[in-house]
Amino acid sequence: MMTLSGKSGELIFNLKKLGLSENEAKAYIALVFRKESSAREIHEFTDIPRAKVYEVLEGLVEKRYAVVLQGTPVHYQPTEPEELILMLREEFESISTNILKQFEEIEYRHAEDDPNPETNIQYLRSEFTIRKKVNELLDESRKNIIILSRSPAALKKIESDLISVKKRLNLLILVDDEKDYENFSLPVMQYPESVQSILKELEDSHLTNQSCFIITDVKRAIAIGSDENKMEAHVITQSVIDFLFKTIYYFIINADNIVLPEEFSQSESKPAAKSAKKTSTKKPCCRTTKNIS
Repeated sequence: MMTLSGKSGELIFNLKKLGLSENEAKAYIALVFRKESSAREIHEFTDIPRAKVYEVLEGLVEKRYAVVLQGTPVHYQPTEPEELILMLREEFESISTNILKQFEEIEYRHAEDDPNPETNIQYLRSEFTIRKKVNELLDESRKNIIILSRSPAALKKIESDLISVKKRLNLLILVDDEKDYENFSLPVMQYPESVQSILKELEDSHLTNQSCFIITDVKRAIAIGSDENKMEAHVITQSVIDFLFKTIYYFIINADNIVLPEEFSQSESKPAAKSAKKTSTKKPCCRTTKNIS
């Protein structure tokens, strides 16, 4: 009677790492070696007790390591090792993806339920959570959004979110170099030097490569940092955000090379609108003069 050789010990050890019991590993190896077998033949080929061999084989079927071939007696056929590994890899990737999403959901709920009470700053560290927060801020905004961008790639990641609200909100997107945003579907303007000085003040030393700063008209903002491998952000909820919004707006309407879209100008307070009117004869610098709606 042929039996499993001593060399199968390492293979049994590795199969156990995949979640099989020792007897299940032995039975699977026997099935692969024999192509198909009855329970009695597996019992004889291995040292699995006769009383347990059916339970062991049914365990392999349940875990998709083997299939049942109907007949008298019933035979069992193994899932080929190559097919099994492919199946396990796909299953592992699916489970891993779901686990990451579940952790991100937990992180998002934690950020919602537990903001820092002293500074009103929340730290987010995944693209899923950050995009969800960006959408929340867009939904909360009443009329106007100012976006300061240093990275076309970072802005591209939220492009679809911005497009979805452009009919309801006025989006003023200020960038460091318009030429880098030719593939971006929304209008952009190159921000004036006066705004660049503000950007330096807004630099968040705790973020990697701060690439985007979104300021709403409801006293909330989000600073986004990113590199090739990750995104992270700080969500700021403070009354000073309202002052920051108005300050940037003031510098923009008084810049020599910028004409604001009409809707954005009219939606601000009367003093600001008056200043904006003064800029209406200036040469626009944005690559499109379409109104932001």
